[in-house]
Amino acid sequence: MRPNQAITVALLAALAWGIGNVAQKTIFEHLDGWAATGITSIVGAAVLLPLARREDGASRIPARGSWGLLAALSLVFTVASTLMQFSYGLTTVTNAGFLTNTSAVLTPILAWACFRQHPALAIWPASLLALLGIFLMAGARLGNLSPGDLLALSSAVAYAFWTLMVGIYVMRTRRPILMTAVQLAVCGTLCTGIGAALNGPPTVADLVAALPEILFIGLVSKGLAFMLMAVSQQHISATSIGVIVSAEAVFGAMIAAVLLGETMDVPRGIGSLCIILGVVIAARIPSALPEMAMAETAMPEKTTPEKAIPETGLPVRSRQP
Repeated sequence: MRPNQAITVALLAALAWGIGNVAQKTIFEHLDGWAATGITSIVGAAVLLPLARREDGASRIPARGSWGLLAALSLVFTVASTLMQFSYGLTTVTNAGFLTNTSAVLTPILAWACFRQHPALAIWPASLLALLGIFLMAGARLGNLSPGDLLALSSAVAYAFWTLMVGIYVMRTRRPILMTAVQLAVCGTLCTGIGAALNGPPTVADLVAALPEILFIGLVSKGLAFMLMAVSQQHISATSIGVIVSAEAVFGAMIAAVLLGETMDVPRGIGSLCIILGVVIAARIPSALPEMAMAETAMPEKTTPEKAIPETGLPVRSRQP
């Protein structure tokens, strides 16, 4: 896959999330946050399982040695997803979508501070433009944050860590579908169990009433979107991905305006343009993929001289059996 194709795939993931933002709000009319997060994640995992089995059979790179990283990123994903889901029940679709996307700025900061990666210089203005756009679209205010807004910001921190971990994992194993299926299964099992223990299982009537949202979020916003993002991260650095998928905010606002009647005034329109400009800058950054170097240093197997991947032109080390 070429970098331009990977960017398109990432934008499709952002579109799926933006459309799903409305369903993330309306599902609370029938289910609590734990049940909504858990059941939709299980649906997404179930749909991806056949594809993950096929991917595992076709891959020539062994997955052993990476299960610890997969378990860790699955737990971080569970925390991020749960915080995000509850934030939609306590604030507007617009605020939740935009504040969660502050991960566009947090991702390069955490990459530098925690993983000693050095993002391209252009990623900083791209991230700041995305942040400015998110700020304007959230109403251009810093004070009086609601509990839902704070949950969305906390979710952004968790998602930034998760994005960086995903980049390392998919470069190490080349199994984006397996990773997506496992993290959704872990999230679904934990959230469903906790919700049942705290609030009891949802009734059949509630499940039937929430079925359209369950299917859409599970199939599109979780199964499809997270798989597309993981696939794209094999060819685009995590710091660039963080900015590109912030286009979710623009997509989400447009859908919310049409379906929920939430307005987009002049400041929000300017914010949308800032996010789009940030995405354009990030899309033009060469794919240096620092995650590739981190993935290779984590693999102790013997290596042979470097060869180039035809699709990307990037050097990788082939593994000896």
